[in-house]
Amino acid sequence: MGKPVVAFVCTHNACRSQIAEAMARRFADDVMRACSAGTHPVETVNPDAERLLASEYEFDVASLEPKSLTCLPDVDILITMGCGVECPSLPAMYREDWGLEDPTGKGDDAFLRTMRAIQQRVIGLRARIVAGEFDRERLASNLKALGDPNRLRIVELLWDGEEQCACNLLSELEISQPTLSHHMAALRDAGIVRARKDGRWMHYQLDHDVLDAIAALLGQSIAYRAWEDPEE
Repeated sequence: MGKPVVAFVCTHNACRSQIAEAMARRFADDVMRACSAGTHPVETVNPDAERLLASEYEFDVASLEPKSLTCLPDVDILITMGCGVECPSLPAMYREDWGLEDPTGKGDDAFLRTMRAIQQRVIGLRARIVAGEFDRERLASNLKALGDPNRLRIVELLWDGEEQCACNLLSELEISQPTLSHHMAALRDAGIVRARKDGRWMHYQLDHDVLDAIAALLGQSIAYRAWEDPEE
């Protein structure tokens, strides 16, 4: 499965849905194709939304413009923003409503609160996509990536959230550098670990959002299985 298409939809496609599209492009472009639209789009994006996206997030707002639902590609994940919008004619694999307050006309503080809330929702959605919530094959692959004693030990060593040098992990694990690289590649492919190079050493950090999402999905799968087959 390629990147899922995520559509953010509200009534006018002037404020919240535009902010969500911008945040998704900034913070989750590696795992989703973001777009937005309105059931009754207006002609221009809210000027306060444009101004604050540019000043606070250095986002190029020239690419933002209100669009109708007919402009959207085939949608995998449909997110409505909390304005009571219904899109019965727009098929999607998954739908949810974020229930966000419209900051229009309420000043910069209200806009910034909404932007921060949308940013966190987008980061959370990214983690859920990486974890495999919308792709069971990916979830199975992620669980397989954790199915090794050394990889579980690596997760333990990175658990406090601090970035760790590969040299420290090697001394703790007592394995060779090629073996560590093999394990880290599997964890990076699963999105569980982030990596950067500094000089001759790689540095690694656990992505708790993704790991938490995997744990939640596993719990949901077990609960559903127990409900489906109560006598097993």
